[in-house]
Amino acid sequence: MQRHIGLARVVVTAMVIAVGSIAASADSHVRIVRLSSAEGQVQVDRAGQGLERAILNTPIVEGTRVVTGNDGLAEVEFENQSAVRLTENSEIKFSQLLMNDAGMKINRIRVDNGLVYIDTASKGNDSYILSAGDRSVMVPRDSLVRLTVDPAHVQVAVFKGEAQLEGQAEPVIIHKKETLTLDLQRNSNGYDVAKGVEEVRYDSWNKEREAYGKAYGENQGYGGPNSAYGLQDLNYYGDFFYANGLGYVWQPYGFAGSMLNWDPYSNGAWMFYPGFGYSWASAYPWGWLPFHYGSWAFVNGAGWAWVPGRFAGQWSTNGYQIVPRVTNAPPGWTAATPPMSTSSATSSPTLLVGKGGGLPLSIPGGRIPPNFASVVRSSAVLHGSTKPNSTAANRAAFASPQTTAGNAHANPAGHVFASPASRSIFASEDMHSMYGGSRSEGVSTSNTHGSSASLGHGTSAGSSTGTAAHK
Repeated sequence: MQRHIGLARVVVTAMVIAVGSIAASADSHVRIVRLSSAEGQVQVDRAGQGLERAILNTPIVEGTRVVTGNDGLAEVEFENQSAVRLTENSEIKFSQLLMNDAGMKINRIRVDNGLVYIDTASKGNDSYILSAGDRSVMVPRDSLVRLTVDPAHVQVAVFKGEAQLEGQAEPVIIHKKETLTLDLQRNSNGYDVAKGVEEVRYDSWNKEREAYGKAYGENQGYGGPNSAYGLQDLNYYGDFFYANGLGYVWQPYGFAGSMLNWDPYSNGAWMFYPGFGYSWASAYPWGWLPFHYGSWAFVNGAGWAWVPGRFAGQWSTNGYQIVPRVTNAPPGWTAATPPMSTSSATSSPTLLVGKGGGLPLSIPGGRIPPNFASVVRSSAVLHGSTKPNSTAANRAAFASPQTTAGNAHANPAGHVFASPASRSIFASEDMHSMYGGSRSEGVSTSNTHGSSASLGHGTSAGSSTGTAAHK
């Protein structure tokens, strides 16, 4: 995972403008991260709004709580693709999401109960401080740490990198493959560091989430930034193609001529945040970047596509968007608008749209979201009688978007997600010439659907639509 340089600064600028005031201090607490995964019972309290059922891609701001139930698993992703992951019966609060005047982001996360992982990016100098009671642990970059908290004990296990226990007379460093234990009841200042890390049943789930980000979280050769939070979902659930007048645009797998009437804002929720009103949360698993950066455009013959914006530097040069942006809409289309709210309001109800808040949605014919919870031992507790990879739906998650269910099979690497397909299409002049033009010409925005869909979705993984994978 790589650090997405400069994203938070742009997010902060956009949000401060939206709020209508500029803080006197050089430090800013106006940052937004995202709920990147939610399986089972997961609830979110958005800075005092009260607990409610979590919706995928919920914007997370300072003061937000995330709580999991008996079968809950959740992940929150930071701007640089670092992540904190909660297992069942866990609760955390983002007590501080700060960026100082040097651009360094400081993340303080209070762990009230349960078992969580913190997986930090390999670049940059952002800091992550996890607190339990009156004890705090600092986790530097390029580290993977598991924190277990109950009323009597705190345990810190380091899988990669290191962690540091704060508040001691002398530095206490927990190195790779070491475990620190704190007895909160008998001796609040005492600690014990032992060699070795005990395996727990959630470690496999954490590894799958980590592997998914590494496999899909980087740029694959179409221009634009090297990384961005949410980029892994774009690479997994869709593909880029070139449209004249727009440049490289992205579309979810599964369109294949059947989704021309699809509305990008047909499934999700409007969620209220004190200070800037309602923001959109898309229920689609890929629904972060396309709904907060760039814009959606209707491409003649191909349907809706996401236009990232300027490729010089970062996608985020156009800033985080609270209200959806749509350009080049089809005739008669009515833009989505947020519910009315006042600047002085402190709370307002969440308004669901379509199936928002239900199971993760996918475009018919596109990829079914992988069942990451299936790798947790005794996962029957999490998903009824379903055992790992035992159903056609689960097996379909291993297949490429154009592969039928009959050919679906477990990924050779053993992951619950499919291995990345070759994306050399955008580096190949010969491949572009096969579709009626040079690379610079790309797909016309006014031609038939066949050429745009083939270039965007058909050449890398076959030509069939793949809709049988969802029967």
